[in-house]
Amino acid sequence: MRTKCMKNDKRYIKTEREILAAFANALGKKDFSNITVEDILQETNISRSTFYKHYKNKNEVLSSVTEHIFSHVLSHSLDEEKTHDFSKTSIFEYTHLITHVLYHLHDEKHLIKAIVSNGCTDEFYKNLKNLVKPIAEIIINNNLVTKKDVPLELYIESICNDFNIIIDYWFKNNCNESPELMTKYFFNLIQ
Repeated sequence: MRTKCMKNDKRYIKTEREILAAFANALGKKDFSNITVEDILQETNISRSTFYKHYKNKNEVLSSVTEHIFSHVLSHSLDEEKTHDFSKTSIFEYTHLITHVLYHLHDEKHLIKAIVSNGCTDEFYKNLKNLVKPIAEIIINNNLVTKKDVPLELYIESICNDFNIIIDYWFKNNCNESPELMTKYFFNLIQ
């Protein structure tokens, strides 16, 4: 549905931002299970057809939050950003990669807090877990953690769960700790 060309269009990006802000506002009023596309539309000035050019439904809006962050962080062309600069680091430096993800989650703090406090926590963490899985596998395969005498699939699952625990802890504590400190906590947990 969304093409690379569209994702670079300023109007497209502006509309995406409006939809995500409206989604966060709707989550401030209702649990995720009770939100409709109409609720999201009432929070913004976009039409129903414009919404459907961007998303199929509210679940896709939710999924896009984490997908956007991970696709950016894993891209090979990073630029300096307002809150951080990972443009000079390799995407293969996995501590930086985790820190970079955390910076973007922090940058979307209002939206993420709305998500984790309004009935879509399970879906959000499921999406996050699926995106962290390949990173967890690489962390294990590149010996960035001590190998454990457990099946690889179980170890990957454990690392993904630990990442979700870190995110949950961080947002429940209003993101008071820095992304760097949370990365340190994460790697301490998975060692």
